[in-house]
Amino acid sequence: MSSIAFEAENVTPPLKNSNAMKCIANIAVLTTSSSTDLAPLLGALGIGGYVTVKADMPANTTGRIYFALASTAGTIDETATGTGNTVCWPLPDGHEMSFRLATGRETTASNVATLCWYTHLHTKGTATGYLRVYRSSLPPDQDAGRAFKLP
Repeated sequence: MSSIAFEAENVTPPLKNSNAMKCIANIAVLTTSSSTDLAPLLGALGIGGYVTVKADMPANTTGRIYFALASTAGTIDETATGTGNTVCWPLPDGHEMSFRLATGRETTASNVATLCWYTHLHTKGTATGYLRVYRSSLPPDQDAGRAFKLP
């Protein structure tokens, strides 16, 4: 069984943060676009693993949180169409999505391809709320203390 298949079959619960380990982050979502780098919050994201996000709007409020991951800070627009830089994905209140953080090569203006991590989480809500984030898997040879160590 591959490491990715192992992680998909062995999803972990949200582990309470401690002085030695960080697993959960709570991102405030505004009605304007904002960007949060997950690397300083959760650390050790380069080892792989799944991340789960959940839209959490205040009581008696319904809506969506729009999001996209990128290699750098920027903005998103829920009304953007086509394939532009601000197109994003909707996540209805109470719904969650699990995914693996991606890497890629992006070419700069001077035609230099650089390796990058897509750890910048861009968010925008139809109302203020929260996007709950947690590291939801461990590689087969890791434990939470080593994999989720402090940033």
